[in-house]
Amino acid sequence: MSGRLNSNARFSPGTISTPPVSLKRQLRLVAQACAACFAFAQAPVHASEDRGAQPPPPLAGAAYRVAEQAYADYGQHDYAQAAALAREAIRQRPDVPELRLLLANSLAAQHRYAAASQALGDAIKVLGPRRPLVKRRGQIDAVAKAATKIARSAPAQPVPSDALTGEAFDAAHSAYLAYAAKHFANAAQNAQRAIALRPDVLRLRLLLIDSASAAGNDTLAWQADVDAVRQFGDSDDLRLRRTFIGNGLAPQASKRAFAARKAGDLSAAIAAGKEAVAYAPDNTDYRVALFDKLISAGDWPGLEAAASDAIAYDDTEVMPYVFRAYARVAQGRIEQADADLEIVFHDHDETRATLNSARAIAADIWMTQGRAKQAADRLAALKPTGDDSDAFITERLARARRQLAAEARKAPGLASARSDSARPDTTRPDVARPDAARPIVDCQNDPDFGESCDVWPADPGYAAASELERASERGDKQAAVRYAREAVAAAPDSAQHRVELIDALDDAGLTRESADEARKLIADGLFDSLPPLDAGYVALRAGDNARALAAFKQADAQGKLPASTLADVGYAAESANRDAVSARYFERAIDKLAAESRRHVRGPVKGAEAQQLEDLRAAHSEATRRWGFDVTLDYRGAGLQSGYLSAPRPVTSNSWQAGTEVYWRPFGSLGDRMLELYARGYESFGVAGGGASGADSLEAAFGVRGKPFANLDAIAAFERIVPIGSQAQGDWLARLAYSGGIGTERRVDVPSWWTLSAYAEGGHYFVHQSNYATAVLEAGRTYRVDRVSPRFTLFPYAVVGADYDSTIDSSIPVGAGVGVTGRYAFRDGRYDTLRSSIELSVQYRWKIVGDDRARGVFCSAVFSY
Repeated sequence: MSGRLNSNARFSPGTISTPPVSLKRQLRLVAQACAACFAFAQAPVHASEDRGAQPPPPLAGAAYRVAEQAYADYGQHDYAQAAALAREAIRQRPDVPELRLLLANSLAAQHRYAAASQALGDAIKVLGPRRPLVKRRGQIDAVAKAATKIARSAPAQPVPSDALTGEAFDAAHSAYLAYAAKHFANAAQNAQRAIALRPDVLRLRLLLIDSASAAGNDTLAWQADVDAVRQFGDSDDLRLRRTFIGNGLAPQASKRAFAARKAGDLSAAIAAGKEAVAYAPDNTDYRVALFDKLISAGDWPGLEAAASDAIAYDDTEVMPYVFRAYARVAQGRIEQADADLEIVFHDHDETRATLNSARAIAADIWMTQGRAKQAADRLAALKPTGDDSDAFITERLARARRQLAAEARKAPGLASARSDSARPDTTRPDVARPDAARPIVDCQNDPDFGESCDVWPADPGYAAASELERASERGDKQAAVRYAREAVAAAPDSAQHRVELIDALDDAGLTRESADEARKLIADGLFDSLPPLDAGYVALRAGDNARALAAFKQADAQGKLPASTLADVGYAAESANRDAVSARYFERAIDKLAAESRRHVRGPVKGAEAQQLEDLRAAHSEATRRWGFDVTLDYRGAGLQSGYLSAPRPVTSNSWQAGTEVYWRPFGSLGDRMLELYARGYESFGVAGGGASGADSLEAAFGVRGKPFANLDAIAAFERIVPIGSQAQGDWLARLAYSGGIGTERRVDVPSWWTLSAYAEGGHYFVHQSNYATAVLEAGRTYRVDRVSPRFTLFPYAVVGADYDSTIDSSIPVGAGVGVTGRYAFRDGRYDTLRSSIELSVQYRWKIVGDDRARGVFCSAVFSY
């Protein structure tokens, strides 16, 4: 029997003397144990990459129902069906990270590790390197690598010293038979008997580890692995098994640590935290949670030792260096702390948010020591990453510069000497214990994974800002404003909290207060504390378009801007009277939006994206327009129907009026404002009752009109009327008009839409001392008649009109009726909407009050170029 056992070529440490199928079974069991412990359980999504990012809209409708069933199937271990439904939910809502994690977990639970990793890779491409996606991909890749290593490991030939005889042989043989029969608990007991007789045989230790793990006794498996390391030294076989087993035990220890910390038992929390780290030394979250507990206990040597252990295990992680530096500063070992902090500014294979957070903490530590120059020098050398966490760097760079400026104002010589010194001011009380720089460690207790932690630089307003986030997510706008104000009160020099308050006020509809806060931020000298993109939007909110344009240009130079931001830069440039710059940004926005739309939609762009393109083309047309002209023909029935294009001359009889106008914008578009010089000629004909008609009524006018207010559609005009015909009268005329409405612009996302149009005008003639006024309200539905042409629209409507003319009487005739307007537009291009049009309108009004001016037919034809 001894010879048969020793001659078995398939016998190897920790494996069973059975055909290869049993090895596959073992691999599956080990992989399942690891999967159940840490890789494939559904985990919450942490907003750690981008605290300022808006979360995706909640799931609703069909996507919600599909996702709900997918989660239910996952919970029932029907992983194939869960994966299929997750794919369908992702198709409907590709912006939800939780669905991406569900798909990856479902695939990994089927041991389809490559597919799971690829699914997360696709998610990262679409959604960016979000921490939950990156972390889960790393876990799955680690499992896949370990599983491959086990599957490919070659059986080792027993060496002469491993030969088993007697009771040791019998115990080992029974253990292997029990393992092959899947009686893992019996296998573990027999393996322990064999080890007691032959403690010098490594393969028996491996057999015990695998048997105990397969039996679900991870504690015994872990201890057996640790005992084997003491006896034989560490090896790949032991390390691999310890990794699997430890990841099963670690979450429980981590959860105990979290519960103890919450209960106020800091000693127990630290002890359990150390257990979690020992079980899973590769888990950075467990280490960071332990760091924070040690800081709370004031155990600086313990913190330094824990951080040093993390660095020894993996010196590519940056956060352990930051925490070790913090511990060394607290112990007065400044030079050693500096060495750690300098490492943080080297290149690392870390997420952008992690790097920016670590470097901001380093700057905080230096600034608490009065070493603002060192912080400023290191931060100024960094290039923006394009991540929202750039705000950490920008804010601290500005803070360091303000600190240097303040020191220079107080004592120029001392400030210079201190700034040039590498040593801190050791007389400062916060050097020994830099509480002001203490990193924020925000840990959540994942029911499957244990503590999951985010690390942020010091921020007195962090708690209020976190509540602000939660209030915004649940739609409580008033609470969001309240928490935003609390965050600003706690950290008044934080530009980011100021921005949060500005956004919260705007979201709550308090636009005036929002603009006031934006102007206050600029007045308080915090504008330079913002990343260029944020600064641009703050300046826009404050109404400072020139400052906004400069900030947007800086953001544009730092990286690629999305189409929406390019459009905003275009609007800012237009408002700053930089039409050429505005046009270029609109063109880039149009090109980018069109390209993005084509990637998602085959064929012509439709719906909301088509309307976005149309709005941008309209903005480009306005920014590039310098002049234009109009030709009009009006029949005003028995009443006055004055407009900007027709002559505001009152008549009491039916008449036609024809006119033409040319206008020029000497200063360009001026954004939401406007200034035009114009000249026109007009005459009346077909006038009943023998009034001036034809060439005798010909007049010219030269004037200027402007829209002085960006947020009010009111236009003021002043013109000189020059008589040409024999019966024409010269005069000076001042006019004021207001126009507004809903749905008055052409839409391409829907075939029809409700339209409400309002127009009111009043004027005063100075020479002949008379006044007039007119008002028209039209309400109906506009139809795009695509069967004829997408450029053609019909607008049937109900109309109410009123007129007043002091030369006739003091009455105000009012009429109401129905009408229809047809409009054909043309002259569009790649970057421009339809810039010219022909419009025909006819309506009939019935008199409500007043004289006959209120009733009759009204019609007009307008050619606009």
